[in-house]
Amino acid sequence: MPSSLETHGPISPPFDFNHPNVSRFSPEVTGRLLINSMCKRLGWPSLAGKRLLDFGCGVRFARTIFNLEIEIGQYVGIDVNAAPIAWLKANVPDARFQFEHLDMRNPMYNPGGQDCGAEALVSMGLAGFDGACMFSVITHQNPLEAGIIFSMLRLCAQRLYFTAFVDDNLGDYAEGAPESLRMRSTFPTFLIRDLLAKTGWHVDSVHGPSPFQQTAFVCSPA
Repeated sequence: MPSSLETHGPISPPFDFNHPNVSRFSPEVTGRLLINSMCKRLGWPSLAGKRLLDFGCGVRFARTIFNLEIEIGQYVGIDVNAAPIAWLKANVPDARFQFEHLDMRNPMYNPGGQDCGAEALVSMGLAGFDGACMFSVITHQNPLEAGIIFSMLRLCAQRLYFTAFVDDNLGDYAEGAPESLRMRSTFPTFLIRDLLAKTGWHVDSVHGPSPFQQTAFVCSPA
């Protein structure tokens, strides 16, 4: 039986949410690099057979997994931006993929959104994932907002991988770009660890910034 890629051709979403330095490369190049890095740090040989929840998904991982025919059990992408979710729902002809819009308030990306609680994803039927990931999501949340998201994902997934702006010279959370709220939400490591502990996560490892991603945290249930 031909694959969805063979039948329908590659997908090319008309969206680019990446920094210009990242956008110099094709989404499949950066996507595969990030997926491989994440899997290695999680101790997974690959995504084969895994159920992955991508919170703040944009379009990069869906495009990468579909166009490069990467093996995966299920990929669920969640985003506060309705437009890419609608496009992906209409244009990714593969039953392994699911996309959901979460109208959650964020001062930078969705100021008109709703206040969401820890049960928001479970109430959408999203649970039982092998892992959840967030790339450039906590980089745009204050501690209260980050804590809510960590709580949501604790109810959904057995592992957590995410990136954040980290500066251990800080004594507390700081807006790294005060002229643009949440443009560069910056945390000392101890504060992220405290938020994770309070929401039921244990930090397994921390990895310094590397190509195309900020400091990365690998977590398991506490």
